Amino acid sequence: MIAITIIGLVLVTLLTRIIEFILFMKKVSKVCHKYDWKYVNKHPMCLLDMMENEKNYYVTNEWSAYNFLFLKGPSPKSIFLSFKRLTIENCYNKEALEKLKKYEIK
Repeated sequence: MIAITIIGLVLVTLLTRIIEFILFMKKVSKVCHKYDWKYVNKHPMCLLDMMENEKNYYVTNEWSAYNFLFLKGPSPKSIFLSFKRLTIENCYNKEALEKLKKYEIK
């Protein structure tokens, strides 16, 4: 009986973390999208980079938030397995946060 209760608690905790992680990643993706377009509005020449390489401009362009949050940021596995609350401030370094604050995105 106790084993079933413990297994149930572990499964509920794991399911909660999975849902929280999925919602967090969607939030980070929205932040990246907003940042990239605000950056392009201030630096119109970057739009040419985006148009030339539509499918993966974020891989080659250092200014893209997708680049510095997803590709050069912490791995999804380390974010998922950390015991920290899933917020952008807790998961990413100060340099990435400063870049986001330039365009007032949080």
